[in-house]
Amino acid sequence: MQPELSSHAIRQAVRRGGSAVFLAQLASQLLSLIFLGILLRQLGLIPYGWMGMAAPLLILVRILIHSGLDVAAIQQGRLDDRQISALFWVNQILGGLGALAVAAAAPLMERLYGEPELLGLTLALAGTMPATTLGAQHQALLQRHLRLGALSLIRLVAQAVSGIAAVAAALAGWGVWALVVQQYAELLLTSLLAWRVEPWRPHWVLRHTGSRSLLTFGGYYALSNLLFFVLANLDKVLIGARLGPAALAVYSQAFNLAQKPVGLVAAPLITVMLPTLSRSRFRPDEYRRWFTAFLRFLAWLMLPCGVGLAVVAPETMLVLGGEQWAAAGPILRVFALLIPVQACFNVLGSVFSSVGRADRMALGSLATAAVSAAVFVTAIALVQGCPDAAFLFAAVYVVMFCLVLFPPYLGWALRTAGLDWAAVLAPLREVLPATLGMAVAVLVLHGVGTRAWPVSPWLLLPIEVAVGIALYLAMSRRQLGFYLREGFRGFLAEGEDEG
Repeated sequence: MQPELSSHAIRQAVRRGGSAVFLAQLASQLLSLIFLGILLRQLGLIPYGWMGMAAPLLILVRILIHSGLDVAAIQQGRLDDRQISALFWVNQILGGLGALAVAAAAPLMERLYGEPELLGLTLALAGTMPATTLGAQHQALLQRHLRLGALSLIRLVAQAVSGIAAVAAALAGWGVWALVVQQYAELLLTSLLAWRVEPWRPHWVLRHTGSRSLLTFGGYYALSNLLFFVLANLDKVLIGARLGPAALAVYSQAFNLAQKPVGLVAAPLITVMLPTLSRSRFRPDEYRRWFTAFLRFLAWLMLPCGVGLAVVAPETMLVLGGEQWAAAGPILRVFALLIPVQACFNVLGSVFSSVGRADRMALGSLATAAVSAAVFVTAIALVQGCPDAAFLFAAVYVVMFCLVLFPPYLGWALRTAGLDWAAVLAPLREVLPATLGMAVAVLVLHGVGTRAWPVSPWLLLPIEVAVGIALYLAMSRRQLGFYLREGFRGFLAEGEDEG
């Protein structure tokens, strides 16, 4: 039986692992960019278009086979060995069924997109379903026990090995199969290392474990993710089916690249945030302080990142992928504006989960999915046939997400956790002036480097990035000094002492 952690124990555990999480995620994103740059140039547009067509099906089935059981194990206050074992075996059964579902859908994928290559590709990717579930509970236990550094290192090693394997396969002329190798290598190695580091082993038990509440929570969480799937993937399905693999390649890679800063910060923050808020759920003042500290840190990093990437997007795509990916630059510029909102949206799942209200998250996601589906179907009909159809669709996506979907969803999350809007607006006011100042300066530099005295993107991009970072840090030096002086402990001190 796992007892509740005290406030002091939470702080100590997060302090041990928090810095490791962020350092590992930084290394992960750097590795990802290196491997991505090599693979984009080596493989070209069409293989990424085919993978973009297969990706929504894989994501959909993974949502169903996970069923939120990993999150249920993390957020539950008390959990015994029989309950964990039951969750493990349910996951493995679902993983096997997921593989069969993906394989059965392969002919439908070929028919939907009109691409014969998708039949074999989808069949080959079916085995990633059990590879995903094999280590899911062990990773959840590492996160539940706040062994965050170990979990981050496992994922970093798996990513590095799989990236090297994919590059080797691409250089050997394997084409799209290099991306298949990358998926299997990362999933299997992550599971293997998680089993090696987490000593828990499952026992065969499925019934009479008292796990019904966990399964119910997991069901609501899975339903939420299923509905969010519409928001995250219906656009790609429509573009692939109506505009073809080349258009999908530039659209999806621009979207994925804009998500990398979100992954760099929001993903490790969620790793810390969910168990921390879950252990503080019955201490409202402490819960509010933690939430505000998390959000302040998120805003300080994500707002300037989104605005800055929007300015330098065209040269970013040229440096990464070359001229063949130039059409993705304007699309990346649009999606970059989504970064701060997307990051906040992502961490709100931890708010619902931490207070055990996955049912309210499911209700909010239902409204989000309904609106986004209607907008996407309408938008693809309007832009189809336009020369810049993918760019126009991306603009519709960002406007809808930022102005229509996000504000009510944020309000719903705050109300669920008993929080107020001041917790959101205060961090925003603190970083907005420095962000705008940085944006103006980099925009002037961008205009000079692309129009007045044009220079190579390879020279312009690092100059823009260096100037932008230096200006922003100078204008936000109070926050920078605080974090540098205290390190990650300073971030935790905000959660302890604010208010």
